[in-house]
Amino acid sequence: MKIYVKNDDGKMYEAFQVDENTYTFKTENKTFKLSLSESNNVNDFSPLSEEQKKRLTKVIFSNDDILEQLRDARKNRDSDFSYYSGDEAEFDKLVDELNSER
Repeated sequence: MKIYVKNDDGKMYEAFQVDENTYTFKTENKTFKLSLSESNNVNDFSPLSEEQKKRLTKVIFSNDDILEQLRDARKNRDSDFSYYSGDEAEFDKLVDELNSER
């Protein structure tokens, strides 16, 4: 099995197997190690506790730039110009909640 890691700017890095469940990959200036394990439950690997998620969510959605991006996304979606694809009712609910908190 070959494993590739893609970063935010689209660069791909091949991960090389070190042992049965461990792979490493190198970027321009760092080496990373991946440990693989099998699970049927995606929630098993959540790196954040529920309290950490709540604090992080509060920090993210108190950022004016993020709120502006959400409003722009809604305007663009409403004018049939959207990159958003998903549950529109859930998206509307999120934006409404954020607007009511301000």
